[in-house]
Amino acid sequence: MIYFLIYLFIEIFVSYEFTNIFTPFGMFLEILATAVLGVVILQNLNMSLMENMMRVARREISQEEFISIGMFKFVGAILLVIPGVFTDILGLLMQFDIFGSMVAKKFLTPKQTYQKDPFESDIIDVEIIENKK
Repeated sequence: MIYFLIYLFIEIFVSYEFTNIFTPFGMFLEILATAVLGVVILQNLNMSLMENMMRVARREISQEEFISIGMFKFVGAILLVIPGVFTDILGLLMQFDIFGSMVAKKFLTPKQTYQKDPFESDIIDVEIIENKK
């Protein structure tokens, strides 16, 4: 809930400042232009995915990066369709492969786990010898 309130505050603040600079008509044109751009990106998303599949085949990017780049482009296009200046800025950033690659490397890299040596054991073999007198 707190993240939504932070987002809402930033969205309103950025949109208000944009409207003060570019007038309400400029805001209307910005919303219209980015919505059209978002729809065009959604329609051409398969071409971008095909290009990224070729990059995976050439081993230029990993499969995790391929998935995240495709997901980021899709989410970015949706954000472009949603009205608001801050969402449009985020949507435009998500359209760049380098942004998706950076996030993929940060969040989707496999975690280093401790691999125990199979010959190392925590069990100690003890033999008990009773001493009878």
